[in-house]
Amino acid sequence: MLFMSLLSPKGKGREAIDYLKRLKAPKGITIHDVYVTIGRYDGVVVFEAPTPKTAMSFVVDVGIKTGYLIETLSAVPAKEV
Repeated sequence: MLFMSLLSPKGKGREAIDYLKRLKAPKGITIHDVYVTIGRYDGVVVFEAPTPKTAMSFVVDVGIKTGYLIETLSAVPAKEV
């Protein structure tokens, strides 16, 4: 399953960007890419997880460790719809 987490670092600035650069995938997660964005969110993590429960565990862990506000979406490639 593919997921996208939208991150808002709550004013952490450079520290938040440095964290995104170092983000490592825990067991069961494959990080496809990490983006720094301009706009409502300051970062996006595109990742794969075998189950929503595994994805949620990863997202909660990132949120707790960083203080990020995170909104996660499940994603389906348009060609598969």
